[in-house]
Amino acid sequence: MPFLLFLLSDTQTKLEKEREMALLQSNQDVISSAMQEFSKLLDQQEFTKPAFSETDMATIVDDWIKFYLSYYSKKMTGDEQEQERAMQKLQQELRTSASPFLDKYRAFLRSL
Repeated sequence: MPFLLFLLSDTQTKLEKEREMALLQSNQDVISSAMQEFSKLLDQQEFTKPAFSETDMATIVDDWIKFYLSYYSKKMTGDEQEQERAMQKLQQELRTSASPFLDKYRAFLRSL
């Protein structure tokens, strides 16, 4: 009987891990979608005169990031901790993605 309980417990643990992995994959898919859309948004931007200040552009990008975090937070799955981890990862990836865009904008401002 103890062996049977061990098997049941082991099977339950495996199922829980598979469920966690599925949730993680689901959230990773949401993050990937968000990053694709954010990348499109950044690629669509054309720098024209009159230009925003560097600070203003950084504020605009921060607002975009906040919008994406708000929108995609509703699509995250899992328990609260899993959703928080996914949102932190999304925020980090959005900021990392925005950095080259802001560098490009700074270069544009210097060229004026």
